[in-house]
Amino acid sequence: MRLIKTLSLIMAMFSFSGLFAQKNQQSTVLICYGKVNPDQIRGYKYVILESEHYTAFDVKLIKENNENVIGYISVGEVSDGRFYYDELKESTLGKNKIWESYYLNLEDKTTLDVLISFVDKMVEKGFDGLFLDTVDTFAKWGPYPNMGDDLVNLLKRIKDKYPEIHLMQNAGLSLVPKSAKYIDSIAIESVATNYSFDNSEYRMHRWDEFYKRVEELQEIRKKYQLPVILIEYADSKKLYQKVMQQIAPLKWDYFIGSIGLQSIPKFK
Repeated sequence: MRLIKTLSLIMAMFSFSGLFAQKNQQSTVLICYGKVNPDQIRGYKYVILESEHYTAFDVKLIKENNENVIGYISVGEVSDGRFYYDELKESTLGKNKIWESYYLNLEDKTTLDVLISFVDKMVEKGFDGLFLDTVDTFAKWGPYPNMGDDLVNLLKRIKDKYPEIHLMQNAGLSLVPKSAKYIDSIAIESVATNYSFDNSEYRMHRWDEFYKRVEELQEIRKKYQLPVILIEYADSKKLYQKVMQQIAPLKWDYFIGSIGLQSIPKFK
């Protein structure tokens, strides 16, 4: 089996390099957490937005020009800038010093009720789905893996209440065997790229790391029939093109932008 995988990896490398000259597939995904004029958002399969920046009328306009309009929700952490932070601050579990946010306790009833209330608000505005961020908090290597089942129960509760809602899980791949029945797609960050928070540096993963991650995602796609959305980070046109060369042959939906995700990407 190891030999077969190694041979497959080598064949994939030659196949990918031979496709570098092909015309790039246009991005089908937009992720932007800053406020953007709805008229500027057109032609995407998935539009992932910070819901608090938009009214129901804005969402209606965006839906007219795009397939799926999805609202951001952090299911594992909360920042002190969130409108519902005061309701949760007494029940949080600790601080994520990288993002200056606080870990959520999914064993706490108030926390679950507040998150569901936020989901209700997004549904009322007309959002088609949810981008479930910080799932890794409860995954195998996260700080609270013992709450993995609580996260899955939250997804079930959302899906029971809104059966047609599109749930896009961001990362937390170790939870997919349990969450797959409730989610509609899986997003994954930095498969080709490798942003360094210590140095604020944009760079690429090594080829062997890239193919290992692709192999894992291919297995998930096949086993659970879940579309994969790639989220990559670049700060220049040169790096953008390099990322494109690497991911285009996969023919998966993708987004390439700056780490801040505050505007529609434009590379120079």
